[in-house]
Amino acid sequence: MSLLSDLLDHIPPTIAGADKPTMSNRAPNRPRLVLVERPAPTLAKTYTNAANATPEWRHARDQYISHLMACRACCAPTDRYCLAGADLRATYDRIPMESSP
Repeated sequence: MSLLSDLLDHIPPTIAGADKPTMSNRAPNRPRLVLVERPAPTLAKTYTNAANATPEWRHARDQYISHLMACRACCAPTDRYCLAGADLRATYDRIPMESSP
């Protein structure tokens, strides 16, 4: 005999449905789960990315990233910049990515 069958021999059998509460003795204020039909998501007509960004934004981004790659004093994840890096970051943040219609 296996170890599992020895363990199962000592567990008393359960009667089907004995542990389940009936509808009359369930809590009346218990919240019920309801399936909600959600409308299909609408897809954006345009995507905002660097390919369709303004040339001014791309230029500011390129200057900022080029400076970060070369400067040992700047660390973007910790928001630590040298004076030139802080100016480039401020310019990058100030210029809008999309042109206003």
